[in-house]
Amino acid sequence: MVVRQVRISLSGKNHMRISWTTLFSTPATVYYGTSSGNYTYSAKGSTNMYRYLKYTSGEIHDVVIGPLKPNATYYYRCGVKTSPEFTFKTPPPRFPIKFAIAGDLGQTQWTSSTLEHIEKSNYDVLILPGDLSYADMYQPRWDSFGHFVEPLASKRPWMVTEGNHERERIRGIYSKRFTSYNARWVMPYEECGSPSNLYYSFQVGGVHVLMLGSYANFEPGSDQYRWLQADLRKVDRRRTPWLIAVVHAPWYNSNQAHQGEYVSFGMKKAMEDVLYRARVDVVFAGHVHAYERFVRVYKDQADECGPVYITSGAGGNREGLALRFLEPQPKISGFREASFGHGQLSVLNATHAVWTWHRNKEHIAVASDNVLLRSLASVPTFLVVAIDVSAAEYHRPPPRRSLSGPLFKQLDEIDPTSPQQVHISLSGENHMRISWITSDPTPAVVYYSTSPGASTSSANGTTGMYHYAMYRSGEIHDVVIGPLKPNTVYYYRCGLSSSPEFSFKTPPSLYPIKFAITGDLGQTEWTSSTLDHIAKSDYDVLLLPGDLSYADTYQPSWDTFGQLVQPLASSRPWMVTQGNHEVEKIPVVHHESFTSYNARWVMPYEESGSSSNLYYSFEVAGVHVIMLGSYADFGPDSDQYRWLQSDLNKVDRRKTPWLIALLHAPWYNSNEAHQGEYESVGMKTAMEDLLHRARVDAVFAGHVHAYERFVRVHKNQADECGPVHITIGDGGNREGLATRFTDPQPRISAFREPSFGHGHLSIVNGTHAVWTWHRNADDVAVASDEVWLRSLASVSACS
Repeated sequence: MVVRQVRISLSGKNHMRISWTTLFSTPATVYYGTSSGNYTYSAKGSTNMYRYLKYTSGEIHDVVIGPLKPNATYYYRCGVKTSPEFTFKTPPPRFPIKFAIAGDLGQTQWTSSTLEHIEKSNYDVLILPGDLSYADMYQPRWDSFGHFVEPLASKRPWMVTEGNHERERIRGIYSKRFTSYNARWVMPYEECGSPSNLYYSFQVGGVHVLMLGSYANFEPGSDQYRWLQADLRKVDRRRTPWLIAVVHAPWYNSNQAHQGEYVSFGMKKAMEDVLYRARVDVVFAGHVHAYERFVRVYKDQADECGPVYITSGAGGNREGLALRFLEPQPKISGFREASFGHGQLSVLNATHAVWTWHRNKEHIAVASDNVLLRSLASVPTFLVVAIDVSAAEYHRPPPRRSLSGPLFKQLDEIDPTSPQQVHISLSGENHMRISWITSDPTPAVVYYSTSPGASTSSANGTTGMYHYAMYRSGEIHDVVIGPLKPNTVYYYRCGLSSSPEFSFKTPPSLYPIKFAITGDLGQTEWTSSTLDHIAKSDYDVLLLPGDLSYADTYQPSWDTFGQLVQPLASSRPWMVTQGNHEVEKIPVVHHESFTSYNARWVMPYEESGSSSNLYYSFEVAGVHVIMLGSYADFGPDSDQYRWLQSDLNKVDRRKTPWLIALLHAPWYNSNEAHQGEYESVGMKTAMEDLLHRARVDAVFAGHVHAYERFVRVHKNQADECGPVHITIGDGGNREGLATRFTDPQPRISAFREPSFGHGHLSIVNGTHAVWTWHRNADDVAVASDEVWLRSLASVSACS
């Protein structure tokens, strides 16, 4: 028995339809499991065949399997257990999720090139807006098309709708339409209440997709029209914030090809209002053999509440490209090009997605057009407006008191061998430093494993302590473990195998990755609120640009700070640099600075070639992070300056396209607080050119107890090749907020507000990231400022 033309498609929640063809009668059975060769499940389905004039199809089998786990790999065999083994991956249950989109495929060498590029894109679901095989009634082409796409269509779900090349009605000879399409490509129309395989919907990963039928009756009162209205009423945009539609014949088109066809203007006239009222985000089409993207539009006018219309009808086909566009280009047409290619819609989260169109040029996929999209459901009243809440419009709650008393235990109140103040940090490639304190001597050893309760690996480290005036610290243990797998949960115990078990998750090996960023933490109730919000953000790495405990030489405050942050700092890596509240030099009494900081928070300075724990760098998931020392010598002849030059020379922006820096004292600041300090002015004078030449993307600072974001800037002027400077010194602290900004607000200052909060830097891919600042208002994290960033390494003008 030969299994042919294997393909899969989504079929209701957590289910998949497996379809294949055989020449001879075989069982409609699928054997499947999560391990190769081990099929713990089986399911039975149906078998059919069809005739078209003198052609008789093979046996077409359809089997729905499930429920399946999300984001999991399954292995399966079709018909009998001796048939070839195939494998597929289910889509994720939530964002991020990637759709590959290509229409008008056909079976040419350009089709082959398109499919090769799609296969490399690591997509989750493919959407095909019509014109599949270009059989045009010649049935053997359906068989060759099924064989042609099997390598991809058997591994990821393909969701399709019909095009004009699927029509098969011949007047006087053959009266039915879409016979082959309906027999071979069964979509989940019944699961969504549709009466026809020509139009249906499905939900996946927070996205609701409408697959509309350009060649089924679409007039008001028709079955499709009534179904569409009913389907849209079921959509809960709180659960599925993204809503997209797919048709074959485009409603908006500035190409000379296919102008004036009723399937385009008639369907638009009938249904545009329905999609507009539902706030559909994007409408994809095929038919025209070219690529074109329109702005958000409604009734032929730009409208920020309308869908983005995209034509992607250049997958391959045998008819060639539609080369002639209408001139002049309409204002609502954002980008158009007559080239073969495919698109990728990467839905990042509930609010943002990235659309890229990849041109096939000399057999290389070239990203020719991209645009950032915001879900219309994420904007209040569905109005697409910039988030810009000024400080004057915000009424702050009263300051919170400092945390104290029963919330913390003294060292002598805790089991002297029990680990406390546990925190972790990155330590070179695929390694993690585990740090903790005990009152009594215990081994500097960590037992760890990927399974709870197991200790399959162990590592030894070092133990130290320090004196400060009359204070003697506990035993401070540092152990580096690894190599570790990326994006993996590890369980570990410190010192003794009987000690409490902790767990952490390693960062991913490549983007997407999320950094939580907050400065000037301290130990107040606002600190606690900030940490609560960060804990809920599912961050990968925390960056802290100085002023940690606010001990200010009072050493027990270091111990209480370690207890306060342990729940977060023991489960995700914290990467910190020093601030002025870590300075401990007291004339005559104590001659060293940063004694406690250097003993308690050892960072990977040696791994990065630095001679001081006060400045270092690290790389994670495509991001190179420079942690600078505002309170270490930074002049042109200093060790820090020479190290920075050397470190920047080592950065390969092809491997780490993102480059960010952190320091404590901000170089740009329009707040009255901390104006004119040498740590700001002097360091900026010494080092700003270095960061500008290196094309650093963003510089984060603390010190000023407020939030402020500047535009890309260099030497006090807006500069599109300069870093974005962001001050985020508002984590909590006991000194209160810096409420007085200078007036008027400088043009280079884009947003400023004196409120407690924290930020997220979500690196989406090698070119784009989103920065959001979350104000702590009435104990709720409010996203008050947001901006998309593009890596300067991806901007040709800045290379």
